[in-house]
Amino acid sequence: MNGQFALHVEKTLAPKKYYADYLSKKIDSAQFRQAMAADASLPDSGWVNEYNLRRISISPPDEKLPTDTIVKYLAENGVLPQCENMYGGFEDYRKSIRENYNHGEFLTFIFPEDELLLYAAAKITQPKNIFVAGSYYGYFAIWAMKTVSENNGTATLSDINEKVCELAKENFIKFGYGNNSNICCEDAEALLLRRTEPIDMFVLDAAGRGDDPRPEYRGKRIYGPFLKAAKHLLKEGSVIVVHNMEENPELKMFADELREINAVGTIYETYNGLGVYVVCPKI
Repeated sequence: MNGQFALHVEKTLAPKKYYADYLSKKIDSAQFRQAMAADASLPDSGWVNEYNLRRISISPPDEKLPTDTIVKYLAENGVLPQCENMYGGFEDYRKSIRENYNHGEFLTFIFPEDELLLYAAAKITQPKNIFVAGSYYGYFAIWAMKTVSENNGTATLSDINEKVCELAKENFIKFGYGNNSNICCEDAEALLLRRTEPIDMFVLDAAGRGDDPRPEYRGKRIYGPFLKAAKHLLKEGSVIVVHNMEENPELKMFADELREINAVGTIYETYNGLGVYVVCPKI
């Protein structure tokens, strides 16, 4: 299995009546999960386990719902402007990406609502300088690149895996973003600590080694050290987009760092968990 995990799931579920019922809101998340768990044909698909069934069951039936909810919250709190055109051009862009992006041998867990959120966040905030920590082969970052390119900006992508960095470079050149990207096969923390140019948008999708001798660097806990390393680069109005954002004790350091820089935001629980925060003036 390679490419987008979400599309493999969608292909498997598409013929199922209970999936259509969930999308049309005839059944709720709990009923959707029960139906998947009771479907004896699903184990042959290769992705069925307790974790996936639980997380898939909370994937929004309307892919715009997470973005609409997060943007509304941020607008109501005065930290992001209203934007009537945040989805402008998205469907054509998605068609191009879906048809032409080379996933190589890799599998990504970027879901449709994740694509939409990053695209819309970029449309609203118009960043010129973005930094992606844990960029993998670039598939999440690509959803911000249309706006970055239109602003003649630069995206710095960081991942320590040479193979995924090479694939990201190949794809970004293919889509015309070679001059708007700097893909670094290097630890994000080291890059951030020595960087001096401010960051308009900071995207977090990294994962530390589970056996790292430093507990705060394991798994998604690594978001804390990364945000700490980026603090000197974030200014009022800088946006932080977080993939796999959930409220749990493992992210305590990250939450503390968000409070320290007075980043106002919210999360939406999806398969991955999405969070958007905006750095605000300290009172």
